[in-house]
Amino acid sequence: MNHRIRLLIRLPLQKWALLAAMCLFLGLGLAVFTAFAESASSLFKQGQQAEARDDVSAAYEFYQKAYQKDPKDIAYRTAFYRTRLSAAAYHIHLGEKLSAQGDDTGAMTELMRALEIDPSAEVAKQDIEQVRQHSGQKTTGSGVGESSTMRNASAALSEVSSPVQLKPVSNDPITLHMSEDSKIVYQTVGKAAGINVLFDPEYNSKRIQIDLSNVSLFDALRILGTVSGTFWRPVTSNTIFVAQNTRAKRTELDEQAVQTFYLSNAAQANDLNDVQTALRNVLANAKLYGVPSQNAIVMRATPDELLLAQKLISDLDKARPEVVVDVAVLEVNKDKLRNIGITWPGTASVTLVGSNSTSASNTATNGTTTVSTTQATNTLTLNTFANLNATNFAVTVGQATANLLLTDTNTRILQNPRIRATDNQKATLKIGSRIPIATGSFSNGISSGIGVAAVQTQFQYLDVGVNVDVTPTVHYDRDVTLKLSIEISSQNGSVTISGVTQPIISQRKIEQVIRLREGEANILGGLMLNADQKNVAGTPGLGELPFLKYFFSSQSHEVQDDEIVFLLIPHVVRASELSALNLQSIDTGTGNAVEIRRIQPAEVPAALAAAAASRPAQSTSNQMAAVCPWIGCVPTGIPGTPAAIWFDVD
Repeated sequence: MNHRIRLLIRLPLQKWALLAAMCLFLGLGLAVFTAFAESASSLFKQGQQAEARDDVSAAYEFYQKAYQKDPKDIAYRTAFYRTRLSAAAYHIHLGEKLSAQGDDTGAMTELMRALEIDPSAEVAKQDIEQVRQHSGQKTTGSGVGESSTMRNASAALSEVSSPVQLKPVSNDPITLHMSEDSKIVYQTVGKAAGINVLFDPEYNSKRIQIDLSNVSLFDALRILGTVSGTFWRPVTSNTIFVAQNTRAKRTELDEQAVQTFYLSNAAQANDLNDVQTALRNVLANAKLYGVPSQNAIVMRATPDELLLAQKLISDLDKARPEVVVDVAVLEVNKDKLRNIGITWPGTASVTLVGSNSTSASNTATNGTTTVSTTQATNTLTLNTFANLNATNFAVTVGQATANLLLTDTNTRILQNPRIRATDNQKATLKIGSRIPIATGSFSNGISSGIGVAAVQTQFQYLDVGVNVDVTPTVHYDRDVTLKLSIEISSQNGSVTISGVTQPIISQRKIEQVIRLREGEANILGGLMLNADQKNVAGTPGLGELPFLKYFFSSQSHEVQDDEIVFLLIPHVVRASELSALNLQSIDTGTGNAVEIRRIQPAEVPAALAAAAASRPAQSTSNQMAAVCPWIGCVPTGIPGTPAAIWFDVD
């Protein structure tokens, strides 16, 4: 150790200075590198790189730091506000996904982060309230400014009861064989199931014979009502009220409930009107009102009618299918021209001329200078004819031309517009220019200085370029019917008509209705033009000889090929979603009123087993949907509807 110290001490002074300078340089370089790594421009570049790889959350973080370091930079500010909405939506999506998986803690963390990024994200607030309700936490209410009246109304609505559900004490199958008064039969069935039976004072019973073997309570009551001409309604969870089955009594005793149905896929007013029309025609006694501003239908009807309305709405409220149409316009244009040869003079002319003589002299004085001019005239006299010689003949010979030209033009044009359209909705795509075209002229009645009325010209604009109009119809088997109009146009010169220059428009257009399979490529129309033109110009005879023709004539040979093809490929990006429940029929009772027959809990295993045996490939939900032809089950049930089995269909 001492030896090393002595070596350092013996270093010259210059070495110490160099070592100190190197240390200082390294320290400054490290400081500059650290400062550059945290500079606004570096953070902005890192944000651009994160955005390029679709990492919107990281891009927002970098843009936020860059904007905080340099708030005056417009680029940093723009990037920060531009990615804020996307970053918030990203965390909202993660929160909703975690909530669907049952992870309320993780969902709350992501939703709170989204709300921190964008405080105006109302969806995040709504999802937070839903997560809190699901986890049993105390909610914060609908808003900060919620009045006491609104809170009292919410508390009162939370105490409102849904339609009564009959809950028998026993669900054991009923076996009954008796011939007795209908009231006694009703009371016997009620005692077997542990429910109370009340009768309308105006009901006159009669003697009936009933034979029941191993049936459920609801089936027993249904059979008993059919035989005795009565109907029943639940009064409490263990009490029913029986009356004569007449329209007047049903109108008097049928319970009414109000429910609001919200449509998820009503994009236009016609969508809401179509659903309303279907409900009015099927449920003639129900009262309903459409609210277009909320895409909702408010309905007042019996619980069974509301249940059937929910089924119909789930069948009709479907997202419209969508299709992406690839339109390819292929054009190959070839033009090859060859011009070889020598064209000798083809004309010669001889002109008789006279002798030159002076015929006139002009003198002009400009100050002190006098200018004299003499004009020579070419005259032809009788003396000229008597003394003709070679100087009296002028010979004019045409020009000779040598041609050696080869032109080869090969043009390939590919226009590939792509358009996305919704089922039965017209989509239009226009790419190009608008060219003015004169359509007429008129006099405005105002005279100009020479007494002629001024004329004004009217113009209209013509769309030139790629114009596509398509109306698709997506079928349930994913075939696509397309009503389309494709036009490819361009300006090809101009022409002057009545002093007005008008453009010449070259047009390729096709209009038709076709049906294609998804992804099927189809040629809609094509045009093929082949032209072979030969021109010979030269000396007759010599210009036609096999070898001498290139020395005494010009040989021109032009070959043109023009081929145009319209190609169409549809791609279904959103298909019609039909579940087994949408295709099944359900029992709605007789014509007097809508009565939904429901499956009992004891019958569920047997029904599922039968469905599984007939459709082994279906999931549990679809298996349950398979038994819906004889029960009144619907997706996403109505809370409080009597004795229904509620489930969601995959």
